[in-house]
Amino acid sequence: MTVLSHRAGDVVDEVGVWLAGEFAGRLPAAEIDRVVKVTRLDLQSSIAPEELGEMLHRLSRVRLQRILQLAPAAQVRIPQAR
Repeated sequence: MTVLSHRAGDVVDEVGVWLAGEFAGRLPAAEIDRVVKVTRLDLQSSIAPEELGEMLHRLSRVRLQRILQLAPAAQVRIPQAR
């Protein structure tokens, strides 16, 4: 693993945690993680490495908002703990 890829991994984890907090209770954690990882792949080699964090956060957030808008409420409900 290179230093650059390690830093990119840290950024992906950080953005995932941030968005999981923002979308908790509205989308499953697995869906948030999937969107962040797919978005990272989409941005790969398309932007300057120093811009990865901001662009990953912004694009992932928009994609998660779009999922919430398009999906019926019944499909994104999280079961409550008993």
